Amino acid sequence: MSLNFGEIVEPSTRAFWDDYDEEAAEEESTFGTLEWIWYHNQEESTDEQEMQKTLQHPFDFVLIEGQKVGGFVGKVLQNGQCKPVCQLSCGTVSVFHLPAEKLLLCVSEELEPNLFGPITQKLSRWLEAAETVSTVSLQPAVLYKGLAEHEQEKVCFIKVLGGSGAESSLADVGPLEAPNVITGVAAGAASYRKFSGKPAAIYGCYLDSVILDSVSSAPILRLLKALRVPCADRYELKFKASSNLYM
Repeated sequence: MSLNFGEIVEPSTRAFWDDYDEEAAEEESTFGTLEWIWYHNQEESTDEQEMQKTLQHPFDFVLIEGQKVGGFVGKVLQNGQCKPVCQLSCGTVSVFHLPAEKLLLCVSEELEPNLFGPITQKLSRWLEAAETVSTVSLQPAVLYKGLAEHEQEKVCFIKVLGGSGAESSLADVGPLEAPNVITGVAAGAASYRKFSGKPAAIYGCYLDSVILDSVSSAPILRLLKALRVPCADRYELKFKASSNLYM
């Protein structure tokens, strides 16, 4: 049988159970086993040990997901001075530890749907222990259904499902309404919390371009600040010259 978050899907008869087990085995062998890669100075206490200290006290967990979001977070988080303490072996998920703010920040650029569940499982110990969990998912605006007329000209608008209270200070954040859905690791993390009987907030940031600039990133920065993530007031996208040809 196969396990999806929220439901167990079983074959109609036992005759097909072996087939399901074989599919699961093939899937595992295809993507390998996910492991955490820790970065630390061996002469000092490891980052993992420091993180365990955080887990002994109330802390917040924020997950940010989207294409090329890692470079954005790396530049705005504590003005580019904060480095990840660990990364998953898939190379698309990293975790930042901010002990002064009692915050764990996870960044995911994963696009493979078959890895969303295993990644959520690797985050499960933090999802269970966190006092609050908020996920921020960057999505193309063309995927949003039921766009209001006043939102059509915006380069970025934000919708929330199961609010955490942070959006109360943000006048431009509205509720996520059906038939819209949130997928990916952000949805997996929120679903894990829900079926553990704990609350979580999902913020969908809908963008007219996957490339963030100073205009489209402004609402996202305001949201992160409302979630008590220490980040810069402004994000500047720097273009690199690809040619020396001038017209």
